[in-house]
Amino acid sequence: MKKLVLITGIILMVCLFTSVYATPAATVGTQVSVIDENKGNENEVFVLKSENNYIVVYKFGENTPYMTTDTLVSTLPKGDIMLLEKGIEVKGEENLKKSLEDFCS
Repeated sequence: MKKLVLITGIILMVCLFTSVYATPAATVGTQVSVIDENKGNENEVFVLKSENNYIVVYKFGENTPYMTTDTLVSTLPKGDIMLLEKGIEVKGEENLKKSLEDFCS
């Protein structure tokens, strides 16, 4: 019985040691790549608008659409439709992705 408890304790210690030293390296690498992907895009401003019953994205100050979605504006709640008719400003590509996921899902 004592041997079983001792072996189980050793196995748990090895697992703990492995998880403590293996996990942070993977997390740091992931965080660095996310920061690098968003670098330079966090200050861009986008405008979401309703055009021809679809959500269209423009870069702030530009007249050419940056992106057109397949989402029908008429399927959205009235409050969202009113906001899209005025134009919704979104700062950064990450926030743009989140906003489009909210509207398009």
